[in-house]
Amino acid sequence: MSDEIYKSLFKDSYSVMLIIHPETGSIIDANKAACHYYGYKKHELKDMHIQDINMLSKEQVFKEMQNAKSESRNYFNFLHRLANGEIRDVEVFSGPITIGNEKVLYSIIHDISARKLFEKQIKIEKHFSESLINTLPGVMYVFDQLGHFKRWNKNFEIITGYSSNQIIKMNPLDFIATEDKTRVRKAIEKVFHEGSSDVEAGLSTISGQIIPYLFTGYKFAQKNLSYLVGVGLDISDRVKTEKEKENLINKLQETLSQVKQLSGFLPICASCKNIRDDKGYWSQIELYIKEHSEAEFSHSLCPDCAKKLYPESD
Repeated sequence: MSDEIYKSLFKDSYSVMLIIHPETGSIIDANKAACHYYGYKKHELKDMHIQDINMLSKEQVFKEMQNAKSESRNYFNFLHRLANGEIRDVEVFSGPITIGNEKVLYSIIHDISARKLFEKQIKIEKHFSESLINTLPGVMYVFDQLGHFKRWNKNFEIITGYSSNQIIKMNPLDFIATEDKTRVRKAIEKVFHEGSSDVEAGLSTISGQIIPYLFTGYKFAQKNLSYLVGVGLDISDRVKTEKEKENLINKLQETLSQVKQLSGFLPICASCKNIRDDKGYWSQIELYIKEHSEAEFSHSLCPDCAKKLYPESD
């Protein structure tokens, strides 16, 4: 490499660059950008070895240098220590070049600490959101207008019995009881047109079990695409209670329908005490009451009537 090219590509470059001996790890040369980045003067860097900067063990450093030398690998992620003791994430592109008659490693170093920190934050936020989603009661899901699932919680897999590989290929209506599909389809359309909707329907599991659920859906947009985020809650207990209540009411109504009651004004003869029914016929009072209630009569004589009818018995 000519001095002019070496000066142009190495010494005056704004990228951090080091020339390293592949066998000893000694730093043969460092450009201005490297001196500024690491915080050492040039002669200080040239008195150092790469293992003084790289946080890997000496053995690991030499192993990676051999990979670079043999060109079996030229991209690396390392932790490098600066002069002030700060540890930075770096990516290194390294490969063999020949300077004079000597084969050396030409390394370009980029600081990726900010990117690593951002990736770490994204990973933490993703873990947090997934943990939050998986702690939600019931089932949670996200799908687009074509019915392609994008996200769901672990409960969705546990309750339906389907694996993630199966769910990703399915349509939301595949999880709905046959008799409820039309209502659920309309509810989904309402979400995408009006913003929200809810519907009660049977959730169909892989085993064929139908579980009563209340599904609530909301529309949200991302990158000009619309999605439905929904939550489903098991309402089996509520449905059971309502069914029991309905059965009880029906039973009470049936019982009450069998109870005969007397009410209103009863036309009764002032003399013989017969009663006139709603058809205009006169009946004995005991016969009328028997026909219009559950009462039964037994006949006997009161003391006054007994004296009147059988005076000799006194």
